[in-house]
Amino acid sequence: MAAGAVLIAGGTTGVTFAAETGHTAAVAAAYLPTVDITSNFAVVATTHPDTVGCNGYNVTGTGTSTGKPVTSATWSQQEVVCTATLPGKYDIKGTATMTEADGDKLVISYSLTAPLTSDTMVYPSGTFKILNGAGSYAFVSGSGKMTARVNLLDHGHVSSTLLGDIQYTG
Repeated sequence: MAAGAVLIAGGTTGVTFAAETGHTAAVAAAYLPTVDITSNFAVVATTHPDTVGCNGYNVTGTGTSTGKPVTSATWSQQEVVCTATLPGKYDIKGTATMTEADGDKLVISYSLTAPLTSDTMVYPSGTFKILNGAGSYAFVSGSGKMTARVNLLDHGHVSSTLLGDIQYTG
């Protein structure tokens, strides 16, 4: 009899939880991003001409991107990394283009920060915004979080991750 009461109580608790958990909460718990891209690339840094207001670098990079919605693309970036605009932090603003073999392009802008440190490893994080595209990405918008991994002693192996959403508006 006690085992039956426990089973009934346990069953009631589960049913009550299921009834209280609405569709919105269930969807939020099962969130799957529509942008999940990992890029691996090499960068070249040159001194930024504004040694007072920026005191940083112009950085270009090329490599590859995989994930979704792009499955396999080339990565091309241009960014400015300043050390004087945010006290104690790298202030990174850039754009990147991911181009698939068929010519489809996805263009993003990003804004990242990371603490200025004596470590050789830097882990910038921030946000990205989809600016535009071409081909199957001609009418898109979206945004999300971006993180990167940079070894200041090895410019040949930089990586970044984009995690967010894309909307097809056309």
